[in-house]
Amino acid sequence: MVYEDPYSPERSHYECLRCGHRETTDSLESCPNCDGTVRNIAVPRE
Repeated sequence: MVYEDPYSPERSHYECLRCGHRETTDSLESCPNCDGTVRNIAVPRE
């Protein structure tokens, strides 16, 4: 299994705030599983 750092700025990684689903894509408006709000986890949080 290859570990992929979700905080890499080269790729966009999104996580659903409702169900926790994660997906790597160019753009994601809402979760494909539950239609919940997603956040880009590839950007640093302070």
